[in-house]
Amino acid sequence: MSSTPFGEHLKREREMRGVSLEEIALATRIAPRFLAALESEQWEKLPGGVFNRGFIRSIAHYLGLDEDSMVAEYALHTKGRTEPGVVADPPDEPETPWRQIFVLVIFAALVIAAGWLAVQYLVPRATAYLHKRSATAALAAQDAAKTESAALSTPQSNVGATPANADPAASEATPVSLALKLEAAHAADVSIVADGKTTFSGHLGVGDVKEFAALDAIQVSSNDASAILLDLNGQMVLLPGQPGQPGSITLTQKDLKSPPVASH
Repeated sequence: MSSTPFGEHLKREREMRGVSLEEIALATRIAPRFLAALESEQWEKLPGGVFNRGFIRSIAHYLGLDEDSMVAEYALHTKGRTEPGVVADPPDEPETPWRQIFVLVIFAALVIAAGWLAVQYLVPRATAYLHKRSATAALAAQDAAKTESAALSTPQSNVGATPANADPAASEATPVSLALKLEAAHAADVSIVADGKTTFSGHLGVGDVKEFAALDAIQVSSNDASAILLDLNGQMVLLPGQPGQPGSITLTQKDLKSPPVASH
C-alpha cells in the first residue's frame, strides 16, 4: 500500500494517465468539487461514510486501479476521524434487557412491514408480468402456427416471395425498466415523478433510503442538490446543483449506458 498521502496518491495516478477532473466527472457522474476535495483531502466538503467509498471505487475503476486497495488505503488514512454526516460512536454503556427488547421489537416490525409491502406491491406486479409474458408467448405461438399453415397452403411458385406490405424490420421489444435507489446524506424535501406520475413527495431524514421504478423516465427534485445521492440500475448519479440550492434531474434509459473507460 502506498506511503504517499491518499489525496496526493490519487492525484498522481490521475495525472500519470493524462486524465482531467472534468473527464472523470463526466464519466462517473461525480461532481468536480467532490473530486477536488478528495485529492486535496478536504474531508469536510464530502458527504462522508459510504458515499466517499463509492466515489473512490468509481474513480479507481475509471483509472484502472485496484478498487479494494484504494478503499483500504482511504480507510487507513482516515482511521479514527469522524466523517461529515457520520455520527461518532457513543461511549460504551451497559446494555439493559429493555433496550435489547426494544431493538428486537423494532426489527420485527420492520420485517413485518417489508413482508406486507412485498405482498401488496411486488407480488401483484410479478403476477401481472408473468401473465403478460404467458399471453405474449401464447400469441406468438398462434402467429407462428398461422404462418406455418399459410406457408404450407401457398403454391410452390410463390414460396419465398415477400408480400409488398411486409415489414421485416418490425419486431416487438421488451421495454427496459429503470430502477432508482435514493439515499439522503442530509435532511431534504424530495419529489419523485415516475412516467409522469408523482410517486413520492415529502421530507427525508439523514440515512433514509427510497426505491422507485419506471419504464421510460424518472424525474428527481430536491430543495438541496447535495443532500441526496442516486443509484440508477447500479450506476451512481449525482443531482446537479450547488450545495444548499434546489436541484432537479430527469433520468431515462439513455442514462443506463456504461461510462467510457480511460485509455492507458
